[in-house]
Amino acid sequence: MKTATAVPYKRAASHRLTASQWEVISTEPPSPLPPILSGLDYGSVLRIRREVIVDLSGLRADCGLAADVPLLVAASWSSAGTMLRRSLGSVNLSSDDDACLVEIAGDISGGDIAGTLHIDTSILVAHAQDSGAPLAARHAGAVLLQERQTVQLDTSTSFFPVEVVDFNTGLWANPDAGWRLSWNTFALEQPFLGSVRLLINAAHPRIVHAVSGEAPTAEASAIRSAIYFDVARALVLGALASEDFVERDGDYADGSCGKVVYTMIQMLFPGDGIGGLATAAGQRADHFNSDLQGRLRVFWN
Repeated sequence: MKTATAVPYKRAASHRLTASQWEVISTEPPSPLPPILSGLDYGSVLRIRREVIVDLSGLRADCGLAADVPLLVAASWSSAGTMLRRSLGSVNLSSDDDACLVEIAGDISGGDIAGTLHIDTSILVAHAQDSGAPLAARHAGAVLLQERQTVQLDTSTSFFPVEVVDFNTGLWANPDAGWRLSWNTFALEQPFLGSVRLLINAAHPRIVHAVSGEAPTAEASAIRSAIYFDVARALVLGALASEDFVERDGDYADGSCGKVVYTMIQMLFPGDGIGGLATAAGQRADHFNSDLQGRLRVFWN
């Protein structure tokens, strides 16, 4: 059951804000942001914009605010799949007009969102107020009006979260390595798409080409197969080495690291219990690795 949330100040009626549909301007030609967004990969950027008209005089009357109280329109986004929340942009509203037309725009990284994307457009008090009418908002950031658009992200064509980085800079990995899987076996509750990354060495052109999404050559297919096995082995062995993972036996939220890896193990080892697999992986690692290699059919395709 949803819980109603009340604020200790007056808010404006929803019709005080009129906005055009969000428009994707990172495509050519620009197009309306659809309710289901397909084909967004982790290396791309979703650039969006919209026009907003605010009935300032009506909004101030609804909220009991004086004509000189500074206001702004702000947009932000959040994603249930990654648990991230970010500001998209903001614009100050003129205090001289009865109505105000502004454009708001911003960028969203494809690697930061998964599952569901919420985009909120809000009218806020820009600065704290010392006085005002009873029940009028006084604090900076008080939300006077908010409108939300929700977009479902189609994961059927999504790629595994991959980032191409230069291993020669920072502490990514050995500079001669081709790839590295970045994840935390102690954070199995976290969203898989927000906390797991396959890092590809930008200084290794053959590896970069192999994961580029282009039609694979025989060499690229072999490299992909090696990466596939290495990533699967790291995820499976890392999870099976966790006592918490074994004890919970798949009791994780959908989309979490624990649930994704548990589902992977069930597909690879149908009918086998997690406890037995963990024992086999710990006592006979060489046998378990070769068994996993065979089940993944490495280099067969």
